[in-house]
Amino acid sequence: LGENSEYTAEDIWYKIIGFPFRLLPLKNNRIVLENYFGKGYGDNSKYIANELLKNLKKYDLIWLVKGNYYEDIPKEIKQIKRGTLSELYYISTAKIWIDNSRKPLGTTKRKGQFYIQTWHGCLALKKIEYDAIDKLSDDYKAVIKNDNKMIDLMLSNSNFCDEMYKRAFKYNGKILKYGSPRNDILINRTSEFKEKIQKKYLIEDNNILLYAPTFRNSYEYNPYDIDFDLLKEKLEEKTGTNWKILIKLHPNISNNSKKYINSKDCIDASSYPDIQELICACDLLITDYSSTMFETMIANKPVIIYANDIDSYADERGFYFKFDELPFPLTRNNKELLNYIENNNIKDIPNNYIEFNKKIGLKETGQASKKVVEEILKEVESK
Repeated sequence: LGENSEYTAEDIWYKIIGFPFRLLPLKNNRIVLENYFGKGYGDNSKYIANELLKNLKKYDLIWLVKGNYYEDIPKEIKQIKRGTLSELYYISTAKIWIDNSRKPLGTTKRKGQFYIQTWHGCLALKKIEYDAIDKLSDDYKAVIKNDNKMIDLMLSNSNFCDEMYKRAFKYNGKILKYGSPRNDILINRTSEFKEKIQKKYLIEDNNILLYAPTFRNSYEYNPYDIDFDLLKEKLEEKTGTNWKILIKLHPNISNNSKKYINSKDCIDASSYPDIQELICACDLLITDYSSTMFETMIANKPVIIYANDIDSYADERGFYFKFDELPFPLTRNNKELLNYIENNNIKDIPNNYIEFNKKIGLKETGQASKKVVEEILKEVESK
């Protein structure tokens, strides 16, 4: 097992049980994709897969899943369960790996394999990886070290992201600088996504407020304490239109939705697999420290920060930006939030984005998926 003796049963599974499969020939057209350790069809991997499916070249696309199979994954993509011998076979014989999170410590890349680490947030408020070194466990540090040495390509959407990779990932390899594939629809979006969401939740003829706060270790200050009934009333008074509220709970607490959603005008959208589509559909995002603020900014839609535990959360994680550097209004309690809605035009918020985008060197092009597929094609066709 080498120098690290802290391998888990999962790590040993990949390292030892997977060894015989690594003796088999590589399949040049085989691509294994994953999203958050086996979750459904979403994030950057989804949009890269969609672009691959448009290509006339025949790819053997494999999607790793944890638990049940997903009905929304295209039939052309083979679903393989994690923790099975089939998984070991496919990851050992695939030419290309595509992932948005760290791979288990026991994962071993073969000569000739190509690993695209898309990550799951190019723009971030919360400090990550080596930038938050004092918050990381020794086990996770070992995972980072192993994953870093396997990466062949990362994707960036800004100068900020370029520097974050070099510093927080200690990564000095190739970076493709055309944006994040999952954000292509934020640039090229059409009305279909709003119509799709309105139809799904039976809220036609309503504007949509999306509330999507991040996870925190402590819920001493409940981030779901917004008076949603009064907020809806204020929005309707101010805009003269009807509103519905979609709440996207963090996956770590989504099974306890009744504790946090207590208004008849709030709809639990936690199970919706693609938050990019929710961003396309919404007319306003309220969040706290989630990177969805930046993606909604990319879509040029208004964002309000609601952070009632800002002081304690800053101690928990640390931030890349001061809040007065961000182009979003900051509110700390219900009174401030309602006062902002009452005294401001939310449609003016995106006016603040232009200077911030220049500052961070934003490079979203709407072509990221195509550019990644071009890189994949080069690797697949190489000998």
